[in-house]
Amino acid sequence: MNANSGLMEICSLLSSMYLCEPSKEAIYNWKTLVAEDSSIFLRDIKAVLEGINAESEEEVESLIWEYTRLFIGPYKLPCPPWESVYVSPKRLMMQESADEVRRIYDELGLAVDDPGVMPDHIGAELNFLALLFHGMHEEGENEAHYINLAERLVNEHLLQWVPQFARDMEDASDMLFYKTLARTTRKLLDLIGV
Repeated sequence: MNANSGLMEICSLLSSMYLCEPSKEAIYNWKTLVAEDSSIFLRDIKAVLEGINAESEEEVESLIWEYTRLFIGPYKLPCPPWESVYVSPKRLMMQESADEVRRIYDELGLAVDDPGVMPDHIGAELNFLALLFHGMHEEGENEAHYINLAERLVNEHLLQWVPQFARDMEDASDMLFYKTLARTTRKLLDLIGV
């Protein structure tokens, strides 16, 4: 497996952990994905997932409640999962940064199809980065274009807000799973940051 392929899989996994409610099925899918990973990068996520009993309704409900509390509401969110909230002066959604990210997606002819997911959502940005790593791995003649888009996404967007978002998430969460997800996300940016 080359480095881009490995980064693609890591970004894709983390993206799904931000976009998907931690249902029993999602937890089993994540466990399967990390079980196949032999790198030390996902070691902490793997250990936390192994400790989750997906058959326990109480445990799954606790994870779902924490996911809702951190990322959806109805109360004030301790770590809103949107770039625009972190980088806009008034901490509002759907500001200039969301449009900028959408324009980067447009350069590959992609869009966020889910009306419930904004283009500057942490999960959407990580998913797009996974697609860019895939393109670097698969699209030899367009590799420079994928590299350029990835550098722009990382430097102009992800690095501008995700470190603070991840710190807020780690501080606000009461659950080891989300604390570990926050730390792993920061490690990923340290690994790919320029």
